[in-house]
Amino acid sequence: MLGFLALSSCEQINTDPDTDPRAQYLGSWTCNESGINYTVTVSLDPSNSSQILINNFHYFGANEKAYAIATQNNLTLPTQSILSNTIHGSGDLVNNNKITLKYYVNNQTDIDTINAVYTK
Repeated sequence: MLGFLALSSCEQINTDPDTDPRAQYLGSWTCNESGINYTVTVSLDPSNSSQILINNFHYFGANEKAYAIATQNNLTLPTQSILSNTIHGSGDLVNNNKITLKYYVNNQTDIDTINAVYTK
């Protein structure tokens, strides 16, 4: 029984772009928002097969991640909280080297509208 549990915890996640729409989003991207450039890293969300994790989202820091629902050409950033900021928005996969995002950041004082471009 213990061996079976060990094997099931090592289940391989399929990242084939033909079968997993999240695959094309994975990797390191340069984000440009409001003239500021920084790096984000996109990885699979191991707890949800339709989501990705965006590390360093909105330049919040290397340990901060936003999650997004990924389809073939679109991203949805559901309402979520990062460092006491509420964010939500959406985006488009323009091609394999470009993602455009429009999202909102509410820091409980102001709501900023952000237009970001991720490039590889």
